Amino acid sequence: MEPGLSIESGSAIRVAVLPVGGTIPPPRLREYAALVARHARVDLASLRTYYSEHQKSPFAHQPWETGCLRLKFVLGGCVPSPWEDFQSSRKVLAVIGICHLPSSPDLDRVAADFVDAARTYPSALARRCFAFCPRDAQMAGKKRDDIIMFPPSDQQSVELHMLTMIQDLAASLLMEFEKWVLRAESTGTILKTPLDSQSSLGSEEVIKAKKRRLGRAQKIIGDYCLLAGSPMDANAHYTTAIELARLTGDVFWHAGALEGSVCALVADRMGQSDPVLEDEVKYRYYTIIQLYRRATLQDNAQRVSPVSFELEAALKLARYLCRQELAKEVSDLLMGAADGAKALIDASDRLILYIEIARLFGTLGYKRKAAFFSRQVAQLYLQQDNAYAAMSAMQVLTMTTNAYHVQSRKTSKINHDSSKEPRASSSDSGKVHPQAIVSLFESQWSTLQMVVLREILMSSIRAADPLSSWSAAARLLRSFYPLITPAGQSGLASSLANSADKLPTGTRCADPCLPFIRLHSFPLHPSQRDIVKRNPGKKEWWTGAGPSGPFIYTPFSKAGASSGTSKQEVSWIVGEPVQVMVELANPCSFDLVIESIYLSVHSGNFDAFPVSVSLPPNTSKLVLLSGIPTQVGPISIPGCIVHCFGVITEHLFKEVDCLLLGAAQGLVLSDPFRCCGSSKFKSVNFPSISVVPPLPLLVANVVGGDGSILLYEGEIRDVLITLTNAGTVPVEEANIALSGKNQDSVISIAHSTWKSALPIKPGGEVTFAVTLRAWHLSSADLEADGSRSPASSRRIAREGINPFLNIHYAGRSC
Repeated sequence: MEPGLSIESGSAIRVAVLPVGGTIPPPRLREYAALVARHARVDLASLRTYYSEHQKSPFAHQPWETGCLRLKFVLGGCVPSPWEDFQSSRKVLAVIGICHLPSSPDLDRVAADFVDAARTYPSALARRCFAFCPRDAQMAGKKRDDIIMFPPSDQQSVELHMLTMIQDLAASLLMEFEKWVLRAESTGTILKTPLDSQSSLGSEEVIKAKKRRLGRAQKIIGDYCLLAGSPMDANAHYTTAIELARLTGDVFWHAGALEGSVCALVADRMGQSDPVLEDEVKYRYYTIIQLYRRATLQDNAQRVSPVSFELEAALKLARYLCRQELAKEVSDLLMGAADGAKALIDASDRLILYIEIARLFGTLGYKRKAAFFSRQVAQLYLQQDNAYAAMSAMQVLTMTTNAYHVQSRKTSKINHDSSKEPRASSSDSGKVHPQAIVSLFESQWSTLQMVVLREILMSSIRAADPLSSWSAAARLLRSFYPLITPAGQSGLASSLANSADKLPTGTRCADPCLPFIRLHSFPLHPSQRDIVKRNPGKKEWWTGAGPSGPFIYTPFSKAGASSGTSKQEVSWIVGEPVQVMVELANPCSFDLVIESIYLSVHSGNFDAFPVSVSLPPNTSKLVLLSGIPTQVGPISIPGCIVHCFGVITEHLFKEVDCLLLGAAQGLVLSDPFRCCGSSKFKSVNFPSISVVPPLPLLVANVVGGDGSILLYEGEIRDVLITLTNAGTVPVEEANIALSGKNQDSVISIAHSTWKSALPIKPGGEVTFAVTLRAWHLSSADLEADGSRSPASSRRIAREGINPFLNIHYAGRSC
């Protein structure tokens, strides 16, 4: 079998493109090959200059104004086919040599190499050797007819020169086709296929062969008419061949002639969309498939089976009909061809068949079926014991991961939830039978996903690609750890470590492995205060500002602080350390050592501090990750950077949130945090974080009494409060106000003392007195105090009647 065949393939002239002479640098070889391949279509009208009619042409209906020759360039050549006499398009009818003269100074040696290379293609009717980049001495030498020089020039001149040479080659081929057809009609060429060579030529076979010779010759003449760009002449000869083959019972050649007639019909109406033409092509090709099948049954005793032609015919028709409106018909053709793979003896034929079926299913949009047959291709590659075959298997399997939702984050942005569910309609109706859906998923879909990842892992190890093997093992362990035995989990961990040993230090991988990481909370910083935005047009800008909760400082806005659903806003200050609490989970059966973990910051204005963590099997742990904002602006922290198993990966909070949401709905395997004994998942939205310039930072302390003072009713006492500037910006302005109940219990505040100390420079402090008088406890307060036995309850009741001393301060007005 041959790859990429279509109905029009019978009209393409096969041209072998061979590198000759010294070694050609790969970039140069690709450049020269592309220069040649650019001229796959040559209009007949452009050949008039190079064409000379030595005798009357046998192509009576040659379309000189509208026709063309189609060239199929095969870089590196190909192995001669035993079926060349049956289909002339399988012959190599021309040979082009490519030489890079800077690597081949001896022109005689180049010419000899080209002759030797072309000798392997006895069917070639024309030969050309193109030599690029000749030196001055080579150009100045005696002009040679066997080597065509391409002197250094601009790209346009080189392309024009190549077009001229290809047109000359095409004209030579056309004249050779004329000679061949005239000779075949006069001599009656004897044509055989491998099927004939296997027969015992008794007297009856000899008589039968003589009767069939004329029909076969007409079929081959039709092939050459088709190659010469004259479909009308080809059709006339094919019609004769069909009638003669039918009369002599030559079923195989009958099918070949009918297939050639369809090619001539399509080539004659190239580019036209005609329903009548499509129906005619379908009718004829179904007949062709049946004829090839009859020939296979007749010759099933032969060692060489023509079943590949039946399968090729099915693929050609499927490619011709391949569109969504005819999906059912195309799918039936492809599945029928797949069933015929069992009859193919050669493994390379099965490989080509599965490749073509996978391509056509992909073109049709049937991604699952395309992935299935791609895996068949990979299995055939893995049966070969070499690294190149394993590399091919790995690349083919990688293309199937999108269909199975186990793709690498490197190739596609992963929706972690979709990577766990089969995306079937039943998965969206999990409210009806959630357990049945999970059971179906675990027994079938997950098993298939695991098989695909294991195949990728195995092929990447054989292909000596440690990064791909690390990625496959990481995806397998992270996504399917509940379905893997403890021994299997440890084996994957060893595979990760072995792959990492073969990678350079600091290698990054797009696919995370362990641990699972989710955002837990934003710990409160005891030294911070509420940040109040100043209104330049308002003299007393602090009016209306008060504490936002029972804490001295909270980073969350008042709205949504408890619900956790609305978007929160947080302000961080340049140069002041901040902390974020995350929860890590290791649901596997081995100890997990995380060499370093730190916050991932894409905005670039944050210095994160790494920490190392060790997680025992089936455990979770809360970890504080800290850092310092360095520049003003928004901060983006999508997740954490983890150095584990010798590779650096990025873990995204959003992916784990999707995973946990899917676990709560029963759509994924399990919740790794619940497996490790963690509390029930509560979604924590990552707030909108902005970094503001350095701000003054006052720390208040009560002098003496460890910050706690006990007063009796009516007692009057002076309380000394010390304000220390712990920041890097001087305090230029400050105001003290009261809030809460029993404000009249504050008799006086030494405003003049701290106002005279302004500005308070970094590190400076001021102490001022506040005169307090203990207020009278009401009966309601006493009743509440007496009815609550726990000390914490009494403390909460008392705090409700305490006055609050609010200190608002600011730096420079800018």
